[in-house]
Amino acid sequence: MSHAPVALTSCPNCGRDLDGAFCAECGQKAAPLNPTFHDLVHDVTHELLHVDGRIFQSMRLLLARPGFLSREYFEGRRTRYVSPIRLYLIFSVVFFLVAAVVEKPLTEEDRAELARADGPFGGKANPEFIHTVEAWMPRVMFLLVPVLGLWTAAATRSVRRHYPLHLYFAFHLQAGLFAIGSVWMVLRWGDSEVMDGIADLAAVAAACWYLVVAFRTAYGGTWGRATGRAAFVGIAYFVSYAIALGSLVGLALFAA
Repeated sequence: MSHAPVALTSCPNCGRDLDGAFCAECGQKAAPLNPTFHDLVHDVTHELLHVDGRIFQSMRLLLARPGFLSREYFEGRRTRYVSPIRLYLIFSVVFFLVAAVVEKPLTEEDRAELARADGPFGGKANPEFIHTVEAWMPRVMFLLVPVLGLWTAAATRSVRRHYPLHLYFAFHLQAGLFAIGSVWMVLRWGDSEVMDGIADLAAVAAACWYLVVAFRTAYGGTWGRATGRAAFVGIAYFVSYAIALGSLVGLALFAA
Protein backbone atom coordinates (compact mmCIF):
# COMPACT_ATOMS: atom_id res chain seq x y z
CA MET A 1 0.00 0.00 0.00
CA SER A 2 1.43 3.38 -0.98
CA HIS A 3 2.15 6.04 1.64
CA ALA A 4 3.39 8.85 -0.61
CA PRO A 5 3.64 12.14 1.25
CA VAL A 6 0.87 14.65 0.63
CA ALA A 7 1.91 18.24 -0.04
CA LEU A 8 0.54 20.54 2.63
CA THR A 9 -1.47 23.54 1.49
CA SER A 10 -2.23 24.91 4.94
CA CYS A 11 -0.45 24.93 8.28
CA PRO A 12 -1.63 22.09 10.56
CA ASN A 13 -0.87 24.28 13.59
CA CYS A 14 -2.74 27.51 12.83
CA GLY A 15 -4.54 26.82 9.54
CA ARG A 16 -2.95 29.61 7.51
CA ASP A 17 -2.23 28.94 3.81
CA LEU A 18 1.35 27.88 3.24
CA ASP A 19 3.66 29.75 0.88
CA GLY A 20 7.02 28.19 1.53
CA ALA A 21 8.79 25.75 3.84
CA PHE A 22 7.61 27.57 7.00
CA CYS A 23 4.30 29.06 8.06
CA ALA A 24 4.31 32.83 7.85
CA GLU A 25 1.92 33.06 10.80
CA CYS A 26 3.34 30.75 13.50
CA GLY A 27 6.70 29.72 12.03
CA GLN A 28 6.06 25.96 12.09
CA LYS A 29 7.89 23.94 9.47
CA ALA A 30 5.76 22.42 6.71
CA ALA A 31 6.74 18.84 7.54
CA PRO A 32 4.83 15.75 6.31
CA LEU A 33 2.05 14.65 8.63
CA ASN A 34 2.99 11.00 8.07
CA PRO A 35 6.80 11.13 7.66
CA THR A 36 8.78 8.28 6.22
CA PHE A 37 11.96 6.90 7.73
CA HIS A 38 13.87 8.89 5.10
CA ASP A 39 12.14 12.08 6.30
CA LEU A 40 13.12 11.26 9.88
CA VAL A 41 16.78 10.67 9.02
CA HIS A 42 16.86 13.85 6.93
CA ASP A 43 15.32 15.98 9.69
CA VAL A 44 17.57 14.60 12.43
CA THR A 45 20.71 14.98 10.31
CA HIS A 46 19.78 18.49 9.25
CA GLU A 47 18.98 19.68 12.76
CA LEU A 48 22.15 18.22 14.29
CA LEU A 49 24.48 19.49 11.59
CA HIS A 50 22.75 22.86 11.39
CA VAL A 51 22.86 23.51 15.13
CA ASP A 52 26.37 22.16 15.58
CA GLY A 53 27.53 24.15 12.57
CA ARG A 54 26.18 27.36 14.04
CA ILE A 55 27.71 26.63 17.43
CA PHE A 56 31.17 25.88 16.08
CA GLN A 57 31.08 28.80 13.67
CA SER A 58 29.97 31.18 16.42
CA MET A 59 32.61 29.88 18.84
CA ARG A 60 35.34 30.21 16.22
CA LEU A 61 34.34 33.77 15.36
CA LEU A 62 34.00 34.73 19.01
CA LEU A 63 37.57 33.66 19.76
CA ALA A 64 39.33 34.54 16.50
CA ARG A 65 37.53 37.80 15.65
CA PRO A 66 36.60 39.69 18.81
CA GLY A 67 33.64 42.00 18.33
CA PHE A 68 32.62 40.53 14.97
CA LEU A 69 29.56 38.70 16.29
CA SER A 70 28.41 41.82 18.10
CA ARG A 71 28.79 43.82 14.91
CA GLU A 72 26.72 41.24 13.04
CA TYR A 73 24.01 41.54 15.70
CA PHE A 74 24.11 45.33 15.43
CA GLU A 75 23.50 45.02 11.69
CA GLY A 76 20.64 42.54 12.12
CA ARG A 77 22.46 39.44 10.81
CA ARG A 78 21.56 37.07 13.63
CA THR A 79 19.98 33.85 12.36
CA ARG A 80 23.25 32.33 11.20
CA TYR A 81 24.83 32.58 14.68
CA VAL A 82 24.15 31.26 18.17
CA SER A 83 22.56 33.85 20.47
CA PRO A 84 24.91 35.87 22.72
CA ILE A 85 23.41 34.52 25.94
CA ARG A 86 23.79 30.93 24.71
CA LEU A 87 27.46 31.54 23.92
CA TYR A 88 27.88 33.06 27.36
CA LEU A 89 26.32 30.01 29.00
CA ILE A 90 28.50 27.62 26.99
CA PHE A 91 31.75 29.34 27.94
CA SER A 92 30.69 29.96 31.54
CA VAL A 93 30.00 26.23 31.96
CA VAL A 94 33.42 25.45 30.47
CA PHE A 95 35.09 28.02 32.74
CA PHE A 96 33.59 26.73 35.97
CA LEU A 97 34.10 23.09 34.96
CA VAL A 98 37.79 23.78 34.34
CA ALA A 99 37.96 25.60 37.68
CA ALA A 100 36.48 22.57 39.41
CA VAL A 101 38.89 20.19 37.69
CA VAL A 102 42.11 22.13 38.27
CA GLU A 103 41.27 23.19 41.81
CA LYS A 104 43.70 21.68 44.26
CA PRO A 105 41.88 20.26 47.28
CA LEU A 106 42.90 21.50 50.70
CA THR A 107 44.87 19.06 52.78
CA GLU A 108 44.22 18.55 56.46
CA GLU A 109 47.34 20.58 57.20
CA ASP A 110 46.01 23.43 55.04
CA ARG A 111 42.68 23.41 56.82
CA ALA A 112 44.35 23.36 60.23
CA GLU A 113 46.59 26.30 59.28
CA LEU A 114 43.62 28.31 57.97
CA ALA A 115 41.66 27.57 61.13
CA ARG A 116 44.52 28.92 63.26
CA ALA A 117 45.11 31.99 61.09
CA ASP A 118 44.01 35.49 62.03
CA GLY A 119 42.17 37.88 59.76
CA PRO A 120 38.92 37.71 57.75
CA PHE A 121 39.71 34.32 56.22
CA GLY A 122 41.18 32.72 59.31
CA GLY A 123 38.93 30.38 61.24
CA LYS A 124 36.07 30.98 58.80
CA ALA A 125 37.79 29.23 55.88
CA ASN A 126 35.80 26.07 56.47
CA PRO A 127 34.02 23.88 53.90
CA GLU A 128 30.76 25.81 54.37
CA PHE A 129 32.45 29.12 53.61
CA ILE A 130 34.18 27.71 50.52
CA HIS A 131 30.96 26.08 49.32
CA THR A 132 29.04 29.34 49.70
CA VAL A 133 31.55 31.31 47.63
CA GLU A 134 31.76 28.64 44.92
CA ALA A 135 27.98 28.27 44.71
CA TRP A 136 27.32 32.00 44.36
CA MET A 137 30.21 32.96 42.10
CA PRO A 138 28.51 31.89 38.80
CA ARG A 139 25.40 33.85 39.77
CA VAL A 140 27.44 36.92 40.63
CA MET A 141 29.26 36.71 37.30
CA PHE A 142 25.93 36.46 35.47
CA LEU A 143 24.51 39.46 37.33
CA LEU A 144 27.61 41.46 36.44
CA VAL A 145 26.97 41.10 32.68
CA PRO A 146 24.25 43.82 32.69
CA VAL A 147 26.68 46.00 34.65
CA LEU A 148 29.27 45.40 31.94
CA GLY A 149 26.63 46.44 29.42
CA LEU A 150 26.02 49.67 31.33
CA TRP A 151 29.71 50.53 31.40
CA THR A 152 29.91 49.78 27.68
CA ALA A 153 26.94 52.04 27.01
CA ALA A 154 28.64 54.82 28.98
CA ALA A 155 31.90 54.41 27.06
CA THR A 156 30.19 54.35 23.63
CA ARG A 157 27.35 56.82 24.17
CA SER A 158 28.38 58.76 21.06
CA VAL A 159 27.28 55.88 18.81
CA ARG A 160 23.67 56.31 20.04
CA ARG A 161 22.70 52.66 20.34
CA HIS A 162 20.10 51.42 22.78
CA TYR A 163 21.12 49.42 25.83
CA PRO A 164 20.10 45.94 24.52
CA LEU A 165 22.78 46.12 21.83
CA HIS A 166 25.40 46.93 24.47
CA LEU A 167 24.12 43.96 26.47
CA TYR A 168 24.66 41.67 23.46
CA PHE A 169 28.21 42.97 23.28
CA ALA A 170 28.66 42.37 27.02
CA PHE A 171 27.57 38.74 26.69
CA HIS A 172 30.00 38.21 23.80
CA LEU A 173 32.79 39.97 25.68
CA GLN A 174 32.31 37.99 28.87
CA ALA A 175 32.17 34.72 26.90
CA GLY A 176 35.51 35.53 25.29
CA LEU A 177 37.03 36.39 28.67
CA PHE A 178 35.74 33.11 30.08
CA ALA A 179 37.61 31.32 27.29
CA ILE A 180 40.82 33.18 28.12
CA GLY A 181 40.34 32.43 31.80
CA SER A 182 39.84 28.72 31.10
CA VAL A 183 43.12 28.51 29.21
CA TRP A 184 44.84 30.50 31.96
CA MET A 185 43.73 28.04 34.63
CA VAL A 186 44.92 25.06 32.58
CA LEU A 187 48.35 26.67 32.09
CA ARG A 188 48.62 27.22 35.86
CA TRP A 189 47.67 23.65 36.68
CA GLY A 190 51.20 22.54 37.49
CA ASP A 191 53.48 23.59 40.34
CA SER A 192 55.95 25.62 38.28
CA GLU A 193 56.27 29.22 39.43
CA VAL A 194 57.84 30.16 36.09
CA MET A 195 54.91 28.69 34.18
CA ASP A 196 52.48 30.46 36.50
CA GLY A 197 54.18 33.78 35.77
CA ILE A 198 54.10 33.18 32.02
CA ALA A 199 50.43 32.18 32.21
CA ASP A 200 49.56 35.32 34.17
CA LEU A 201 51.30 37.62 31.69
CA ALA A 202 49.78 35.80 28.72
CA ALA A 203 46.28 36.02 30.21
CA VAL A 204 46.57 39.76 30.88
CA ALA A 205 47.94 40.39 27.38
CA ALA A 206 45.22 38.25 25.77
CA ALA A 207 42.46 39.97 27.76
CA CYS A 208 43.75 43.44 26.84
CA TRP A 209 44.06 42.46 23.17
CA TYR A 210 40.57 40.98 23.19
CA LEU A 211 39.00 44.07 24.75
CA VAL A 212 40.62 46.54 22.37
CA VAL A 213 39.93 44.52 19.22
CA ALA A 214 36.35 43.84 20.30
CA PHE A 215 35.62 47.54 20.80
CA ARG A 216 37.36 48.47 17.56
CA THR A 217 35.44 45.86 15.55
CA ALA A 218 32.01 46.32 17.14
CA TYR A 219 31.93 50.09 17.57
CA GLY A 220 34.43 51.36 15.04
CA GLY A 221 36.58 54.43 15.54
CA THR A 222 40.33 54.68 15.74
CA TRP A 223 42.55 52.24 17.59
CA GLY A 224 43.28 54.96 20.13
CA ARG A 225 39.59 55.46 20.81
CA ALA A 226 39.05 51.70 21.05
CA THR A 227 41.92 51.47 23.53
CA GLY A 228 40.45 54.27 25.63
CA ARG A 229 37.04 52.64 25.67
CA ALA A 230 38.53 49.27 26.55
CA ALA A 231 40.59 50.79 29.38
CA PHE A 232 37.58 52.62 30.82
CA VAL A 233 35.30 49.58 30.68
CA GLY A 234 38.03 47.23 31.91
CA ILE A 235 38.82 49.35 34.97
CA ALA A 236 35.15 50.04 35.76
CA TYR A 237 34.27 46.37 35.44
CA PHE A 238 37.21 45.34 37.61
CA VAL A 239 36.02 47.71 40.35
CA SER A 240 32.47 46.36 40.02
CA TYR A 241 33.78 42.80 40.22
CA ALA A 242 35.87 43.60 43.29
CA ILE A 243 32.85 45.13 45.03
CA ALA A 244 30.66 42.15 44.12
CA LEU A 245 33.32 39.67 45.24
CA GLY A 246 33.86 41.53 48.51
CA SER A 247 30.12 41.51 49.15
CA LEU A 248 29.95 37.80 48.40
CA VAL A 249 32.84 37.03 50.74
CA GLY A 250 31.22 39.17 53.44
CA LEU A 251 27.94 37.26 53.11
CA ALA A 252 29.80 33.96 53.16
CA LEU A 253 31.70 34.95 56.30
CA PHE A 254 28.46 36.01 57.96
CA ALA A 255 26.74 32.74 57.02
CA ALA A 256 29.70 30.50 57.96
